[in-house]
Amino acid sequence: MSGRPVPLDRPVRVGIVGSGFRARTMLRVLQALPGRFEVTGVATRSTADREALATTGLPAAGLPGSPAPAFASPEDLVAKGAPDFVALTLPAGAAQAVVRTLAAAGVPVLQETPAAGTVRELAALQELVDGGACVQVAEQYHLEPLVAAQLGVAASGLLGRVTDAHVSVAHDYHGLSVLRRVLGVTADDAVITARRDERRLAASPGREGDPEGLSLVGTVHSTAWLDFGDRLGVYEFDDQQYRSWVRSPTLVVRGELGEVRDETVRYVTAEGTPVRSRLERVAAGGAGSHEGLFLRGYLFEGRWADRNDLLPARLADDELSIARLFDRMGRHVLAGAAAPYEVAEAAQDQYLQLEVRRAAETGLPVRTTAQPWAARRGCRRHA
Repeated sequence: MSGRPVPLDRPVRVGIVGSGFRARTMLRVLQALPGRFEVTGVATRSTADREALATTGLPAAGLPGSPAPAFASPEDLVAKGAPDFVALTLPAGAAQAVVRTLAAAGVPVLQETPAAGTVRELAALQELVDGGACVQVAEQYHLEPLVAAQLGVAASGLLGRVTDAHVSVAHDYHGLSVLRRVLGVTADDAVITARRDERRLAASPGREGDPEGLSLVGTVHSTAWLDFGDRLGVYEFDDQQYRSWVRSPTLVVRGELGEVRDETVRYVTAEGTPVRSRLERVAAGGAGSHEGLFLRGYLFEGRWADRNDLLPARLADDELSIARLFDRMGRHVLAGAAAPYEVAEAAQDQYLQLEVRRAAETGLPVRTTAQPWAARRGCRRHA
């Protein structure tokens, strides 16, 4: 179920615009894979961050950073750093002008999510791609190892025709992107109903560490039902869920012949035999293991449902998804491999999120309609 990547003969040269939490996380991930990536520079308006980059680097999530070339503008980064592509970590509104500047210079761009804030901006970004710009979007959640394995089983035909799914693994457009993929829909129209409820919940660990004591914090629980006619998707997420000790991620996929429920897979064979199997996590670094600390992947009935091609780097699952995204972007730009996440796909995710929010705010069903990116063209090869 898990294919092998297109080989490259040198590290992918990456430039980053921005120096916030997301940029620091990307830096840490890229620097953990020196044979695959080379950070050619970081562009940031912050003088303090530029000085830190040149000496000690930018720390991320309490971990030390590593030095990297620093530039005051994206233009300087491109001119002096010569990256194969540039990753933007700017907010959607601020990113649009930078995307256009880099596209005009012929530089491939990996843009942060959401791709844009409004439908009009999303359509304008797709027009830029239709004109030949190479712009991809940094959507990563479908690349997390377990989610990738679950998606692989759902797409394999083992479950028969997929009819419905319940996704509670990521927020907003991230969760909706997984929902679309697991249902096998692209720009299909849907009728959406949704609700958002304010609740109290035990505090979750934050970026700085564990909560002190048992304190309750306000949170918002979101639920949406997306009816695609022959398929039904349920999106659910809680604002405190990512690091929560009392709220867990879940993914359920149902087909005519079987079901995936988290790591458990149930199906019926052609001979009518009921089978119950599991997605088995295979990792090094446990008791008695001297291999290192890394994930090998997920096995399903003795075959790789998802295989980690980035070992032996010590990366958590969410960090692996970032690394995979950059790896696919590099192979797309340098070797013409499949696009990692096209603007049209990201635009549909954001459009669905906007409509889910509208349905929740009004309390009324919302019917989506075909948008300009539905008849999309991918970006051309940049070798």
